[in-house]
Amino acid sequence: MKLYLHFFLEFENRKVKGMELELPSRLYGEGLEPQVKKSNNSCRLKLLELLKEKMEPEFDEVMKDLIFSHIMVIQKNDLKFSERLVHSFLCKELLTSKRHEKWFTFARRPLRFGLQEYHAVTGLKVKREKNSGLVAWKDDDGFWSKQIKTNGKINLQIIKKKHLEESNTWTWGDRVRLIYLCVIIGVVMGKDEKVNIPHLYMKLAMDLEKLRNYPWGMYSFDFLLKQIDKTRHKLEQKEGYLMEGFLFGFQIWIMEVVPALGEICGTKVNRNFTGPLYGNWRGCAKCSYEDI
Repeated sequence: MKLYLHFFLEFENRKVKGMELELPSRLYGEGLEPQVKKSNNSCRLKLLELLKEKMEPEFDEVMKDLIFSHIMVIQKNDLKFSERLVHSFLCKELLTSKRHEKWFTFARRPLRFGLQEYHAVTGLKVKREKNSGLVAWKDDDGFWSKQIKTNGKINLQIIKKKHLEESNTWTWGDRVRLIYLCVIIGVVMGKDEKVNIPHLYMKLAMDLEKLRNYPWGMYSFDFLLKQIDKTRHKLEQKEGYLMEGFLFGFQIWIMEVVPALGEICGTKVNRNFTGPLYGNWRGCAKCSYEDI
């Protein structure tokens, strides 16, 4: 695929005359990758279904947002998490000194998973603006304003148990903000449902233009790389493990860069699709370790 030819360039351009450049060491030797019964992802797609059911007008309003609509479309496309595909690739990591990218190998070819690739998959902004961490916000005396002023603690678990039912007494704007914050913390960042929503996110939600311009792609990608590192020691836990981060973005990258695996695990919505790659996949068949 043309979009991914640059995955190989760093290694291909450094070939020694007459011989292949030796690849970095693998996390596990070929054929020695551990298999687990189950691996879970904190990315909450069922939360999107719940939001659609409970707050359909507000959900549809956020779906009009070009920044987040292709992320939310996974609920419509019914994209499934392929735990074996993701686990298998985590075991195929090449050990490099690169800090802001990961390298993997498939069929003895190196594959780069960096910020550029992540942007191509998710479409999320990856360039940081000056003072992006300093957010001025306007107090409208609504629900989210009160949470900011009182240092309120809210997470996805509390939202599902309490605030979804109470939100019918909120303003339209605060209900829309609820959708945005759930999409960001539960899908884009893929945080555990017990992790509190940062007040920075709440302040950004008070001004949707600032929210859209925030480099969510950069922060989501950095968090995902940290989770990949954090999960290394869990890959041999036979009963499985839980991993945070936007693993659907990683999964779609795998399905795009290795088309044969994409054909096994899912179906493209449109062969002539031109948007962020994430929005062009649906379904996901269960694949075996032997398939991979």
